[in-house]
Amino acid sequence: MTASKLSASEYVYNCLKDEIMFLELLPGQTINEVETSNRFNVSRTPVRDAFNRLESEGLIDVKSKYGTFVTLIDIDEISDIMYMREKLELAVIKDIKYISKSQEVKINVLLLQQYKILNSNLDELEMAQKFLEADNEFHAAIFNLDNKESIWKRIAEGNPHYNRLRLLANRENKNSLDKIHEDHTKIIKAIISKDYELLEEYYNKHIYEGIENLTEIVSKYNEYFK
Repeated sequence: MTASKLSASEYVYNCLKDEIMFLELLPGQTINEVETSNRFNVSRTPVRDAFNRLESEGLIDVKSKYGTFVTLIDIDEISDIMYMREKLELAVIKDIKYISKSQEVKINVLLLQQYKILNSNLDELEMAQKFLEADNEFHAAIFNLDNKESIWKRIAEGNPHYNRLRLLANRENKNSLDKIHEDHTKIIKAIISKDYELLEEYYNKHIYEGIENLTEIVSKYNEYFK
């Protein structure tokens, strides 16, 4: 959505949120109202409103007398989010009664999109960013199969730490992206065949796929983590 169709506050908020989530604004980085106001050519009031929203979502940390900073990544919160995703998504899948042909086609289009990203000439960071977006679209589509998109939105809004860790993991290990795409293909086949035993086996591993090397990631990017 273009800036002309959004309030100034909404536009600034969306831009900053994307930059934080895609590590264009790094964990721990300073951000302030004056520079942001000048950058977006808006008054400080919409910037302040955007900052308030970002703070409430755990994306920035306002420290009196010290300044405002992009929040560091919280491993404990990530653990909770992964647990919630594993249990909720599997529960939603088991409630799916029927998948129409158009829904199946849409899912396959998303899988093809992931495949094209993996076989593109994008650099490591851009590929990691594009794949994360496509990965989230895929899981949102699964929730939509059972008209539970509102649950996905709540999960997506509450996992800024998880998304940033996934982006770091995606950037560090291209092979893990291939495995995630392979998992997605298997998951859809199991959903269509209603093989719940196999789905449980997949989901016990899939949500954690790509971050098995968590210790190495935290060690390499120690300044990004709490």
